[in-house]
Amino acid sequence: MKKIKMDRKKKIIIITAIIVVVLLASLVFILFMNKNRYHEVNVYLFSGETCPVCKRARTYLEELDEELDDKINLIEYEVWNSEENQANMQKVAKEFGDTLSGVPYIIVGEETFNGFSDVIGLRIKDAIESEMEKRNSQDLVAPMINAE
Repeated sequence: MKKIKMDRKKKIIIITAIIVVVLLASLVFILFMNKNRYHEVNVYLFSGETCPVCKRARTYLEELDEELDDKINLIEYEVWNSEENQANMQKVAKEFGDTLSGVPYIIVGEETFNGFSDVIGLRIKDAIESEMEKRNSQDLVAPMINAE
């Protein structure tokens, strides 16, 4: 009679262990899939070399990149010392229907931001996260800049 009770206890322990392992494996899989479901996003920053607001925006984007597991490709164009970059910024702004008031000028997907503040930073973060979740995200700026 004792042997039957031990066999039953062993079966319960084995079944419980299997259930725990399956649940843990499922949790790891779900976490892995959520982390990797996001796509990299190109973020364009048109800036001035010594512009303090541009520096603040750049620092914010770099910190946000770390927070979002290095999913931001920050592409920066300095416009104060480059006529070509200045022309590209104007071309991009015209295509998006923006009237610029200076730098920084930031583009995420289809959204543009002129200037930088804490509120704009939150809007940029929302735009980046939204863009990361899109399955067919397209870079709209690169073709504008590379078109001759």
